[in-house]
Amino acid sequence: MPICTQGHQSTDTDYCSECGMRIGAVSLVATTSAAAGSSDICSDCGTPRNGGSRYCEVCRYDFQSKVSYAACTPVMVPVAAVAVPVATSGCDVSLPQLPAPASAVPTGHTVTTVPTTTTPVFSPPQLFNIEIIVDPSLAADAETAAQCPKNTAARFFPLDLAENLVGRRSDVKGVYPEIQVDDPGVSRRHLKLMRQADGCYAALDLGSTNGSIMNGTILVPGVLTMLKAGDEIVVGSWTKLRLAIK
Repeated sequence: MPICTQGHQSTDTDYCSECGMRIGAVSLVATTSAAAGSSDICSDCGTPRNGGSRYCEVCRYDFQSKVSYAACTPVMVPVAAVAVPVATSGCDVSLPQLPAPASAVPTGHTVTTVPTTTTPVFSPPQLFNIEIIVDPSLAADAETAAQCPKNTAARFFPLDLAENLVGRRSDVKGVYPEIQVDDPGVSRRHLKLMRQADGCYAALDLGSTNGSIMNGTILVPGVLTMLKAGDEIVVGSWTKLRLAIK
């Protein structure tokens, strides 16, 4: 049975069925931890440590700091505005009563006015899609290029959650990404696209085996990197993620 450079026994001969590392290849991103080796076991979920990776591939436990993964909770910021009533033809709309002119008010009578009220409204967040592109030109060598799917149409996923996991699905490990990428070089928990308080998104590499490259720059695992429409992130052997406005 083939064994990848991370020490996993693989059921596949080209890419490791456990971590996605190509058999015989070296990881794109150097490990960020100089702690113990691949014999470490995650204290949260019991998964063996993936080589010298800092984070557990299943639950994101931090082997270096010995801290469990804690998800961020984005907060939307409300914007106050004045609600203006609008009269619509055919509808019964009650408008605030305005004071009558002084000359029209009989002596000894008072006029009661209905004050207008302000209703807090929320500024709608920008709506984004993530486009999944299979790009054969990203293949590192002829062997990888031969395995890359040809003439594959781009897929679109709406970013409608606060956190969107990008990775390979695994029924055995119980990993079901919101954005599933069918690329053997992609980790099960590769990266997250996380909505920020202003409605924009940021990318967070989760200590993936083969790394993530945004606009030509390698993402640092565990560090949020802000995204804008048109940004591209290369993951795995032939996959490109592109952020687009809905």
